[in-house]
Amino acid sequence: MRPSPHLCKQHLGWHFKKLWATQSARKIRDAGIEQKLLEKGVPVVKAEDILWEKRPLEKIEVVGLKPKPVVFDHTHPNWHDKTILTYRDNNVLLKGLQQAKILTNTVELKQGLPDFTLKSTKKIDRRVKEIILTSHVFDAEQKILPKVKDPERPAWNFPRVYGITQPRVIKLLLNNLLQLIENSSDLEVVKQRYVLDDTHFSYNFEKSSDLIQFELTGDTLLTSTKPLPAVTEEPTESFQLPDIHPIKPTITLNKENIYEVRGIYPISLKFAKSHPHTIFVPHVETEVKNLYEEPVTEAQIFGRSLLKTFTVAASYAKEKYGNDVTVLPKPVVVQCVHTNGRFFHFGIFQLNTLDLEGGVKNVWFQTGRLPLFETCCYKVGRPVLEGYNNEVIQYLDAFYNNV
Repeated sequence: MRPSPHLCKQHLGWHFKKLWATQSARKIRDAGIEQKLLEKGVPVVKAEDILWEKRPLEKIEVVGLKPKPVVFDHTHPNWHDKTILTYRDNNVLLKGLQQAKILTNTVELKQGLPDFTLKSTKKIDRRVKEIILTSHVFDAEQKILPKVKDPERPAWNFPRVYGITQPRVIKLLLNNLLQLIENSSDLEVVKQRYVLDDTHFSYNFEKSSDLIQFELTGDTLLTSTKPLPAVTEEPTESFQLPDIHPIKPTITLNKENIYEVRGIYPISLKFAKSHPHTIFVPHVETEVKNLYEEPVTEAQIFGRSLLKTFTVAASYAKEKYGNDVTVLPKPVVVQCVHTNGRFFHFGIFQLNTLDLEGGVKNVWFQTGRLPLFETCCYKVGRPVLEGYNNEVIQYLDAFYNNV
């Protein structure tokens, strides 16, 4: 067998490490140069004092980096020591309509709406049924819907259902119904109307030493070239507000220390159609919730309608008459339509005063919740609409043509 040749190779890495270790252990000799320079008057300084210039550290904002999260504490620029009580789109009041009347200094003179002339809508009933089916069944949106819950079996997980979401249903239904009413109304009335979406209203006031602010969205707002006339001139001083003692009227309002006190009416009064006429309030059941996780009651829905309508009327009145007005020279009237896509609730609010602790009171009229239909779904593969109620479209038509 032939032996392999013996290779006398060196491991360069090992030698380099040994050389580095040896050289690093060497001590630097003092040649006495520094002493000789000092004797001749030549100053000697360290190299790092010249090469490493000390500069103050400056923070540079680099575009594209994620900003630091805002800290919601006393360092926030809008922090206030005084707490504000706010009411927003997703809130409901604990005592519902009764509590809303106390907050807004409002009374009901009678049950139901004022005298309205309801016209027959047989000519458009067929079209209304088509709109209901279009918004609830025929739309192409397919998104995951909220979980199905059975109170008798709370732990049971039902299969997830796909379909048309409730915000989409309400939006399609209201837009198509409004368009239908416009097409069937007198041209002179239609010229006086204007529809706005996603407007923001804010109104703040003090009541019993509490600072309160309503921050609400006018999801669909119908405006007019001239304000609605007063509904009633009956004196309201003798009417009493509801009594919810021992519950405080501001219960379930949000307590916040980071806020901005502001009053917002989103439409310039220079605009010809700036007067509020009717506000359409959607009730999305997955968003509007009770603070204590209880089901939203009918009284709480009525209270939400009142506070929404009050915020629109009060912000408009403050914009028109100024910040110092109490009893209005002329009442402001705003109509309200509150719906979840099936049930409709109609209300009329007359704002007489912005003094929410005075003798003069505001006035609220309302109906109960009226079903537009009983059933709208697929049965045995066919779209079915049952229990259609044309009273709803009659009220919508009367509200739109109210001048």
